[in-house]
Amino acid sequence: MNIENMEAFVFVVHLGSFNKAAEALFLSQPSVTARIRSLENEMNVKLFHRNGRYIQLTEGGKKLIPYAEKILQSYREATYKMNQHIALPEEVRIGCSISISNYLLPGILEKFRVRFPDTRVKILSYPSEQIMTRILDEEVDFGLVRTTTHPRMVSKTMLSTPIGLYCAPGHPLALRNEKIKAEELREHEIIFYDHLSEEWLLLVKMFESMQTRPNIIFEVDNMETAKRLVEIGTGVCFLPEYSARMEIQSKALYQIQVETEADIHARVSLMYLKEKDENPVLEFFSDKDLYQ
Repeated sequence: MNIENMEAFVFVVHLGSFNKAAEALFLSQPSVTARIRSLENEMNVKLFHRNGRYIQLTEGGKKLIPYAEKILQSYREATYKMNQHIALPEEVRIGCSISISNYLLPGILEKFRVRFPDTRVKILSYPSEQIMTRILDEEVDFGLVRTTTHPRMVSKTMLSTPIGLYCAPGHPLALRNEKIKAEELREHEIIFYDHLSEEWLLLVKMFESMQTRPNIIFEVDNMETAKRLVEIGTGVCFLPEYSARMEIQSKALYQIQVETEADIHARVSLMYLKEKDENPVLEFFSDKDLYQ
């Protein structure tokens, strides 16, 4: 059975015209007519009644159309699966920071599993600088890192999330339940996370502009440690909003509104080598909606 003949039959039925079917299939009308005649010969049944420009399914055509639609759909699904199999690797290696691995990847990987059930995923967590090196050495297929650039890499910003100030619900700043001025932070103990990041430098500049030194009591490189210290009331901490969503929902943390001219965001980028071929996996991870 010729699948192209079956396709022509389905298009003629759905569009109600040999001419419209020809346009949709990028064929001439005589070619569509020839395919229908060939199918009629294969099935040994007349499929259409023709009355000038009008066509109507015969009883044989009415019986065939549901099967033809199923055959065409199965053929398209099989073609898609085969092409997907050719394009997809058996394993995808993703380099990312621990914070991205903890707070962004789980939800994304759940959707990835549905879309690509036969592809294994290997997560390798490193600081952003080391991930860049591993991308260049092709030890990972792509990276999810704090936004940066490299002449050999494609860089796509997937997420820009505000850096917020957080404290425990019982902290004096939470009990005030009002926006504070940045200058007031000099009176409170601060826990600083990720002091080598671009966001850290922007925060330092914010304090320098106020001609004051922040009262930093702890510097930590682990976001979970920073949050736990805040939760037990040790101090306040600047964190990306995506990392504190669960704690805000459970009321384990309180977000303090701060009056400041500084617009500080944490940005996450998808990065991979320019010479790397585009594929369904990269297309999937390039969807910004996944990161919201």
